[in-house]
Amino acid sequence: MVVRNGNILYTNLAFSVFSGYNDAEIIGKDLLSFVNPLDHEEFTEFSKRWTNITPITNRGEFRFVTKSGDLRVALLSTTTFMYLDEPATLINLVDISEKQRFEDKIQLDNERRRGIIITVAHELRTPLQPILGYLNLLVQDPEGFGILDDTKKILERCLVSVNRERQIINQMLDHSILESGRLRLSYSKFPLSTLVKSVLDTNGYFSKAEITLDIPDTLVIAADMDRLFGVFDSLLSNAINFSKPPREITIFYRSDIDDKYHHISVRDNGAGISEDVFSSIFEPFQLADAAKLSRRYDRIGLSLSITKKIMQMHGGDITVTSIVNSGSTFTLHLPKKGAEYSISNA
Repeated sequence: MVVRNGNILYTNLAFSVFSGYNDAEIIGKDLLSFVNPLDHEEFTEFSKRWTNITPITNRGEFRFVTKSGDLRVALLSTTTFMYLDEPATLINLVDISEKQRFEDKIQLDNERRRGIIITVAHELRTPLQPILGYLNLLVQDPEGFGILDDTKKILERCLVSVNRERQIINQMLDHSILESGRLRLSYSKFPLSTLVKSVLDTNGYFSKAEITLDIPDTLVIAADMDRLFGVFDSLLSNAINFSKPPREITIFYRSDIDDKYHHISVRDNGAGISEDVFSSIFEPFQLADAAKLSRRYDRIGLSLSITKKIMQMHGGDITVTSIVNSGSTFTLHLPKKGAEYSISNA
């Protein structure tokens, strides 16, 4: 169509089919009158650039009300040109109603799925608490409960399985909350080496692998400490589980003075990852070799997805380099000034 000062000067048959109005009901009318009232403010801002004689390209998605009262969604592309010796706007309108309905349905389905996962995870976690409590009580005092060594070993295996179940449920909850956008970071300043050492000590990683730590003791970063604790815990757990004896893990820091990011890497000597799956391993429920690794290491592929989302919330990212059968290096990229700004404005 052709529009001047908001009024429609010309339109083809396609807009009549789209809107349900005939030419007599369209020509000379203000295009805004066909737009959903809820989109009027945004559409008005969008149309302000049409008066510019210099040719420019504008794009925007808006809802239109048809003659029958239905809503249809259109993608508008506009450019300014001369029409009958006067400036006007040429508008190309593409009907994307089906695409929009499909996207809305996907969003609704995703929200329902997240709601179901959160509900189910909460319901599963509740009965696990007393089971964990009783198992810990029995394992810690076998003599007091008259438990034989063979029985204690069985209970210890049960405890490991229940703990793993609890970890899976917690990961499902964390991932659903992150996807919903309801999580807010709590920034603070702290020494990076202190945080990493705390993760290593708390989970006994020093006894599971030969670990080299190369992070300056004086380095202070700004981030959500609790969330970064979980990030390092996931990376170190993966590094150890996917490495082969003798397990060698190196955690190191690199960043130039003029670099805008901290770069913290975790390198292992594990199975390695094929380059063609580098991007997919950060998607939910994805593993580098799902058919084998999920069974061998008892994992469901959520930890890297959660890690990536947390890093992105910090304004950073996570990347990977790897050589199959030689090992992998996962690197966290954490902005320096971005995090400090978040603290000062918290």
